[in-house]
Amino acid sequence: MNIERAAMRGKLAEAKEKKFRLKNKFEALATAVRTQLNTALTDIEDIPMDELSPMFSDLELTWAEILALRSEIEKLERRLT
Repeated sequence: MNIERAAMRGKLAEAKEKKFRLKNKFEALATAVRTQLNTALTDIEDIPMDELSPMFSDLELTWAEILALRSEIEKLERRLT
């Protein structure tokens, strides 16, 4: 039984680390999007939507991964308590 708990603790640590990295990625993407969408500095006609579109897609995928990891982490924590 201790081997199983150790494996679950390892999996939990990996999931938390991955979630941390993904949150940092999300923050960086959000900052980049915010900068590009600053209409106080850039005219609407000059906003580079061709550059922003892939960022929006990456934001959405990263967000979905974070949500999935949150569920996995909660499940592992429940099993370990």
